[in-house]
Formats: sequence, C-alpha cells, structure tokens
Amino acid sequence: MKKTTKRTKNSYSPEFKTEAIELAKEIGTTKAAEKLGIKPFQTLSAWVRYSKKIDEDSEFRELEAAKSEIKKLRKELESEKKITAILKDATAFFCQDHLK
Repeated sequence: MKKTTKRTKNSYSPEFKTEAIELAKEIGTTKAAEKLGIKPFQTLSAWVRYSKKIDEDSEFRELEAAKSEIKKLRKELESEKKITAILKDATAFFCQDHLK
C-alpha cells in the first residue's frame, strides 16, 4: 500500500509576494526563499518569472487584467444571483401571507 501525504496549499498576500520578488531580485531566489521560509523555492521562482512577464509583455499584462476583471465580475454575478433568489423567496412568502 502506498503511503500518501496530505499537501496543504499556502496562501500568500499580494504584498508579501511583491516584497518576496524584490528580495529575490536583490539576493537571489534560493536565498530569498530560505530567508522567507517559502518551500519549495520554485514557488518564488514562479512569482519572479510571472512578474518579469508582466513587466515586459504588454499583451500578457492586458490578458491578466482581463482575467482578473472576469473573475471579479463572476464573483459579483454569483452574489447578485444569491440576492435575487432571496428576494424571490421573500416576495413569494409575503404574497402568500396576504392571500390568507
């Protein structure tokens, strides 16, 4: 039987990522990852590559901005759908109450 290990995904704030990228540019990715306790250091390397791509490629930057906007709009739409469902239920409830 194979032993499985549970991996947990760390979540880092955008501010932390920005500071980590700057530190990696100053002292190197491996040292920065060790200093910040980011394991594996490939995570920090990916952040640095992404940052470089955003800085250098305007089409990529626009695409990422569009993705971000779509994500935000989907979240807003989901919220609006929930509100609409609640209002429909409330309307039905109060309409039934008045018919008696």
